[in-house]
Amino acid sequence: MSEEKNTLRKLFKEKAVLLENKNELSEKIALRLSGLCEYRNCSSVFAYFPLSWEVSTIPIIERAIKDGKRVALPRCNEKGNEMRFYYFSGFDELENGRFKGIFEPKKTLEEAVADESTLCLVPALAFGENGSRLGKGMGFYDRFLSSFKGKTAGLCFESCLAVSLPETELDRRVQLIITENKTLFIK
Repeated sequence: MSEEKNTLRKLFKEKAVLLENKNELSEKIALRLSGLCEYRNCSSVFAYFPLSWEVSTIPIIERAIKDGKRVALPRCNEKGNEMRFYYFSGFDELENGRFKGIFEPKKTLEEAVADESTLCLVPALAFGENGSRLGKGMGFYDRFLSSFKGKTAGLCFESCLAVSLPETELDRRVQLIITENKTLFIK
């Protein structure tokens, strides 16, 4: 299955890289998210810092801060594959992280605590319409989501939405998927 997933990772990353209007599509996704009760009713947003080919969370982060929500980004430990989220209130509180191009909250910031009113935005190369996700292959989010109690939302360009994706017992699904054209609520 690893070989199949790696082939799909390459395919979906190429699709995302080739999109010419990623910023415009990301804005549409952000607007769609902001209208959902899952966003309006959450007290905090656990986001991710976007790579150039991912749905940008920058407009969502800016809006959440403006809306008075607590916003957190993950920090990945130096060794191993664990991440924890930390609150921040501005982009000046971020620094280069463990992985090239991914900014993380500075080490001095407060560790975030998730509860049922936390909304976690989950990155992926692709999502399946059943909530399955194709991550980068290191398992950071699968491990984190295994004990996460809040709501999970996958942000995805329509071109990176599949009917289904290969899954293992360790893979964690999201509860809703938001593209520039639709929102899927997963049962």
